[in-house]
Amino acid sequence: MYTRLRYWWASGSPLWQRMVVCGAVAVGAYAAGQTVTILHGSVWLSLGLAAVAAAALAVGTFLLVMARARGEHIHSPRWYRRFQQAARARAAGGSQ
Repeated sequence: MYTRLRYWWASGSPLWQRMVVCGAVAVGAYAAGQTVTILHGSVWLSLGLAAVAAAALAVGTFLLVMARARGEHIHSPRWYRRFQQAARARAAGGSQ
């Protein structure tokens, strides 16, 4: 599974999907770290999970900044961008 995830990530997966993965890892690691702390688990495990959450946020931020620098459409998947373009074309065609 890890190999398939690495292949998907490296093969040019859409930015919004990579951002969702980073967000899910960050939220999951943070929640797991809080659960470990509440249940009086190992401090090192809690700190490790906090580090994983911080790393996921850092990767997500890096992806976002690099996409912004390239001028990429970063907030919407391809089908939604097509929908927006079609709506703009209809609006422009109706006003002329």
